[in-house]
Amino acid sequence: MSSEMSQVPVDSVAGDRCTEGSPHAEGPPVAAAPPRKGRLLLILSVAVVAVVGGGIVLPWAAAHRGGAAGESAIGEAQGGRNGKASLGFVSKDDTSRSDEAAAGSYDTVPVEVVERNHVLRLTGTLTADEKSAVVANVSGIVAEVRVDRGSVVRKNDVLVQLDATDAKNKLAEGQALLDEAKSRLGLTDLAQPFKPEEQPEVKLAAAALELADGNLRRAEKVYAQRALAEETFQQIKTEQFLASQRYDQAVRQMRVAYLTCKAAQIRVTMLEKAVADTTIRAPFDGLVAEKLVSVGEQVSSGMQATKVVTLVRTDPLRLSLTVPQHEVGRVRERQTVRFEVDSFPGRTFEGTVRFVSPTVTQDTRSMVVEAVVPNAEGVLRPGLFASARLVLTERQAAILVPAGAVQKLEEVARVFVVHDGVARERVVALGEQSDQKVEVKSGLTGKERLVLRPGRLHDGDRVR
Repeated sequence: MSSEMSQVPVDSVAGDRCTEGSPHAEGPPVAAAPPRKGRLLLILSVAVVAVVGGGIVLPWAAAHRGGAAGESAIGEAQGGRNGKASLGFVSKDDTSRSDEAAAGSYDTVPVEVVERNHVLRLTGTLTADEKSAVVANVSGIVAEVRVDRGSVVRKNDVLVQLDATDAKNKLAEGQALLDEAKSRLGLTDLAQPFKPEEQPEVKLAAAALELADGNLRRAEKVYAQRALAEETFQQIKTEQFLASQRYDQAVRQMRVAYLTCKAAQIRVTMLEKAVADTTIRAPFDGLVAEKLVSVGEQVSSGMQATKVVTLVRTDPLRLSLTVPQHEVGRVRERQTVRFEVDSFPGRTFEGTVRFVSPTVTQDTRSMVVEAVVPNAEGVLRPGLFASARLVLTERQAAILVPAGAVQKLEEVARVFVVHDGVARERVVALGEQSDQKVEVKSGLTGKERLVLRPGRLHDGDRVR
């Protein structure tokens, strides 16, 4: 094959651009065209030269460039007027002009470095500020249930009504006993001070005692003069002692009667409370999480008290956060917590740290921190998972870039840094994000200039 190619004249490979009638037409005659097999070898040789040199444009390659340039290249390759093949070349100047024309026009922005509070990223769960399993304080039968699951109630709203017939009957009986005791003592108001000496029984005993005391004094004088018999004197002395004992007994009886009256009054108070307890009310503002009884059920009180509803307070809520042990020393009360929940994407909620656990758990080596979260709108619910950012008191430098300069593909974020007019792709790690700015945790130094809205820009593209 090499011997055959060596027989082909060079003029036949390069082609003759001379046309008929030109000054160069008088040159030596061109050697005859090689045979068919030689022509095939010639085409293959030209293809090899095009691949190695990189600057030769073949006719079929030029056709792919399209437009006027492509047609011109095809025309030259077809040999012009004399029908002979010709080869085209692209100069370096033409290439630079093409690259310059292809350079895109993009807006660029500098990276912003600001000083702000350090943020600790945590996870947590929202819990109810208060949760109560409301129970029956008296035994009875459920007559009415006025709430259902999800009902919003205020403090002292009626939740469940029990049949109060028995409780009211007992109250009436107790009230009758109290009235009897008060009537016996002649009292209308037990709140007033009680004086047993003013009771009729005590006054009679006091008069008898006073008479016996007078008789004893006179008998002592007569007995001293030896004018009274011993037997008579001892009888008068005994009567005075008995009168004194009857007086003391009358006073004690009146005091017992008064205490009995007070006990009857206390019993009436208890029975009134029992009647009131047949109406089960909400202990605080909240939501009914569970309704556990229905009309006609028997409920019990005491140690085995029946639960009727479960009530939770949802304003405010508590955000329970787990802090790793190496960050424990940086957490303080009254620090601000900002968090998001999946139920409301793009919305940020805020709370304040109110409780910092004094201990670190042994199993997870972490500490529990609770923040109080206002929930006046009632949009948040206990049990929601939260991604939180705890704002610490320390300040540090943060790199911020416009949100439009960041491209995200799944979990990978990238930006394009402009260096000497060339866009260089750089993978970055993102931190806190807002509508306009994005924090870059790693990947940038803070001195770069980025392409804003890179679109379909690729690494290595020239920008201006």
